Amino acid sequence: MSVTGLRGAILEAVEELSPRMVDVLREFVRIPTVNPPGEHYEKFVGYMGDLLDGLGYEVEVLRVPEERLPELAPHGGGRPRPNLVARLPGDREGGSIHLNGHYDVVPAGSDWRHDPFGGELEDGRVYGRGAADQKSGLACQIFAVEALRRAGLDVGGRIVQSAVPDEETVGNRNAGMGFLVERGVIGAEDTDAVIITEPFGPEGIGLGHKGAIWCEITFFGRKAHGSAPMLGLNAVELAARFVSRVEEDLKPRLSQRRSSLAVTPAEAVCATLSFDTVQGGTATNTVPDRCRLTFNRRLVPQERLEEAREEILSLLEAFAGETGIRYDYRETYATEPVIIPEDEPLVRVARQAVRSLGMEPRLLISAGSDDQRFVVHGAGIENCIVYGPGRTALSHIADEYVEVEDLVAATKVLALILCGYLEAGEGDDHAG
Repeated sequence: MSVTGLRGAILEAVEELSPRMVDVLREFVRIPTVNPPGEHYEKFVGYMGDLLDGLGYEVEVLRVPEERLPELAPHGGGRPRPNLVARLPGDREGGSIHLNGHYDVVPAGSDWRHDPFGGELEDGRVYGRGAADQKSGLACQIFAVEALRRAGLDVGGRIVQSAVPDEETVGNRNAGMGFLVERGVIGAEDTDAVIITEPFGPEGIGLGHKGAIWCEITFFGRKAHGSAPMLGLNAVELAARFVSRVEEDLKPRLSQRRSSLAVTPAEAVCATLSFDTVQGGTATNTVPDRCRLTFNRRLVPQERLEEAREEILSLLEAFAGETGIRYDYRETYATEPVIIPEDEPLVRVARQAVRSLGMEPRLLISAGSDDQRFVVHGAGIENCIVYGPGRTALSHIADEYVEVEDLVAATKVLALILCGYLEAGEGDDHAG
């Protein structure tokens, strides 16, 4: 079959498969895999595993050992953490292309017009928590491969699919993608390429994400009766003064640091720091002796963790010297920025595939971190992109949805990416 004929057959196959793909996505959404704490994980993995088994995959479920759950899933309350790994059998030598998505979703929250776990189809949209982020990505990756097979392309021995938990609760290590990399399921010695189907939209190609520091700062003051505050050291008031210091000193400098690559969402192009929670005090007639703040620092690609850490610590040290307050600084999560080169084989093929459907490809990084960090920093695989049908702006909102049109378009693009990569023999040097 000619290249033109194969391409046409793939696109036709996606169209034929699209009603079933939408049905599968709706069933995915109806399983409320809410994290934290991690509900209905086994049910989802069982459903998706049966689906892939019926499509001819060799299916394996890798569960985090119970004794490691407190370490890798600290927000899970001991609930199981199953990872689904499915391989298309074949005797082709060389590395595989690994397609990955996470199946956990954030809590639904309030103000929904649609049932957050109803998988409702209305006006060309599938509604529900996870519809955009990222159960549509999981449906997309399954049916992109099916379109290749239906079009007659032999992909046996080269395709691996995985669905993992706990992306939404991040972590320096975690029970999902981090666990698979740690176990060697994804490794540079036998994986040529990785595509993570997070929501970047049909024209978006993810080359990385911002770095991050999540931190708790606890200020320790001195208690006193509320009628004689001068006898105490008010931790809440001093914490507020420190927040003001950061607003005046550090945030203006961060606003001058801009990513050289486009960011999704576009408004997040600069380095940022946000104080997000505050806890302090016990009663209105007692001077509080402690106050805990948490902040979320996001690094643009040219920044480094150690330098960002030192910026905040130097401000803290100077503030403590001026006020006499003691503090404790504890990071709960930290990652360097991720950025892959634009000349990686997957990037080249993805740009061509997007253009072939009349869209202009957008090379982006994400404002939030994702599982790409485990692949690039942990497994050492730079040939890794993020590409999925959902749109970032629709993630985590009330009435989250994905356009069926976007789902179908992205599945066509993903199928063409896989076809172009395999037909061009990308990765053969690695396999050799």
